[in-house]
Amino acid sequence: MYTYFFKNFLYPFYETRIQKRKTLTYLDELQTTQWLSPQETAELQWKRVRILLAHAIQNSPFYAELYHKLGISLSDIKSMDDFLLLPTVSRLDVVNNFERMHAVNFKDQLLFKATGGSTGVPVRLALDRKSYEWRTAVTQRGYSWANCDIGKHTLYIWSVDIGKQPFFKALKNSLYHSLLNRKMFNCFVFDDAEMLRCVKYINEKKPTGIVSYTTAVYNLAKFISTNNVQLDTSAVKSIITGAERLFDYQRELIESVFKAPVFNTYGCREFMLIASECEKHEGLHANTDSLVVEILVDGQPAKPGETGEVAITDLHNYGMPFIRYKNGDVATQSSKSCSCGRGLPLIENIDGRKLDLITAYNGTKVSGVFFPHLMKEVKEIKKFQVIQKSLDQIEIKMVLQNPISDEKIGFLRQQIHGVVGSEVNVSFVFVDDIPLNATGKFRVTISEIKD
Repeated sequence: MYTYFFKNFLYPFYETRIQKRKTLTYLDELQTTQWLSPQETAELQWKRVRILLAHAIQNSPFYAELYHKLGISLSDIKSMDDFLLLPTVSRLDVVNNFERMHAVNFKDQLLFKATGGSTGVPVRLALDRKSYEWRTAVTQRGYSWANCDIGKHTLYIWSVDIGKQPFFKALKNSLYHSLLNRKMFNCFVFDDAEMLRCVKYINEKKPTGIVSYTTAVYNLAKFISTNNVQLDTSAVKSIITGAERLFDYQRELIESVFKAPVFNTYGCREFMLIASECEKHEGLHANTDSLVVEILVDGQPAKPGETGEVAITDLHNYGMPFIRYKNGDVATQSSKSCSCGRGLPLIENIDGRKLDLITAYNGTKVSGVFFPHLMKEVKEIKKFQVIQKSLDQIEIKMVLQNPISDEKIGFLRQQIHGVVGSEVNVSFVFVDDIPLNATGKFRVTISEIKD
């Protein structure tokens, strides 16, 4: 009853009348454009690219100077093929040109945010109000595919504000989440006691969905399975994972424990939701009616099945245009379209951060995915993290749940040498715990090698 009242009366009144936002108007449009054919989606995308480029060249000093130096004018960009020849923008470009990227005609209309800097380069960003409304609508559409429509009773295991918050701010946040019918658990502090409290909440309050950092809900599933904790699986209909790479073994355990499908999502602070799974689970639909999502190999579009760097263009952020921006992520291009009928193209997989790639001694890039596939074969390992210190040194931190034999350590070393080369010194360090990073995420592999 509350969900119906909230979705049809309370939320529209708050969002449209009080906040005077067009989020629901944009959501209605997105619910239609998702069913456009791939060709129609491409035509819509090109129309929006053209308008964005004209605006950026005229109003953003950064882009005006960048394209002028290269002898590029708007009249040269006659198609998406021409657009894909424009220079990419790096995180360091954004850091060094933050204010110059702002559109001068949006100077007093900007909202400011910052990324967590998991690539080693924290980024400040700005967006205009309309862009915020669009990205909110995109997120609501993606979550609706997983039966987590706004207003439905949802449990979040997510990041929260760090440190003790002022009373009135804490009260405001509590009221906000209560109105949205959300229960928040802090993924920064998600130990055994908090996991028990979370299971108790699920059993008693029966949320219909869970939205969580991948590692947090995986750890919860493993805790429930390992300790035979009683869980009522009758209520939870779906689980949305995000913020981190989802591995197949994680999906399998989460779905086995909760008896509910997992919906993988991909996003970043700069754009919010970039891609997400629909009910068919055949890949992640890129939100190309709101973004241009590229996967690049040596600067060229990736072929089906190829893994490359992600570059994003936000079609609605006029306040601080992001055009062909490399966010540091690595993804794999899909070779198929989804059987659901949506015209939004598929990304086969999100492989993680570019810095998560391990470099073999001969210079070959090795996906960090290799290590979870290897480590799952050794049951004594509870948690691990791979850190590449240099081309010839890899350190593997391990938290053990049972003593491990020299024979199995030898097996691990042999398998790793087979991939990265026998010249690499592989050391194993046994620790009591491996903490999350500053943004509450867990990185399986970390490369300290500079490009």
